[in-house]
Amino acid sequence: MASVASETFTSTSSPIQYAAVRAFRGGTEIENYLWNSRKILSAVANRIEKSLSDASIAVAKPEGAFYIFPDFKFFRDLLITRNIKNNVQLCESLLEDTGVAILPGSVFGRPLEELTGRLAYVEFDGARALAAAERLKKNQNIDEDFLENYCGNMLEAVDLICAWLRY
Repeated sequence: MASVASETFTSTSSPIQYAAVRAFRGGTEIENYLWNSRKILSAVANRIEKSLSDASIAVAKPEGAFYIFPDFKFFRDLLITRNIKNNVQLCESLLEDTGVAILPGSVFGRPLEELTGRLAYVEFDGARALAAAERLKKNQNIDEDFLENYCGNMLEAVDLICAWLRY
C-alpha cells in the first residue's frame, strides 16, 4: 500500500504548481499548447500500442496519460528460460540487455509474479515536437515521419523491447 500511496500522493513541485495556475487561467496560448500536446502524445501512444501488440505483448489501448502498461504474460515460458520469473527481474533484465527502463508492475500494486511494467513515453524533445506540431494544419494528423523525426527515441526503445523478446 505504501508503494501505491507514494505514487499517488507525492507532493507536486513548485514549478509544476505555477504551471498549473497558468494553465487554469486558460486562453488561446494554453488551448493551443494542450491541443498539440494531446495530438502528439496520442500519436506516440497509438504507435507504441500497435508495435507492442504486433509483437504479441498484451497492452490496453491508451486513452490518456503518458504511459502504457505492457504485460509480457505470453512470453512467460521464454522469460523463465532466461531466469525471469517476476516483474522486477523482467525490468532489470530489460534495462541490462537493452538500456530501456520501465517500472515493474509491482511498484503500482500489481502482483510481483505478474510480468507487467509501466513504460512512460515522454523521452523526446517536447519543445521541438510542439513547435513542429504548431506548423501542421489543425486537421492534419501526426504521421510516421513526424514520429520518427521528433519522437524517435521512444520508437527505438519499443523496437528494442520487441527485438529483445525475439532473441
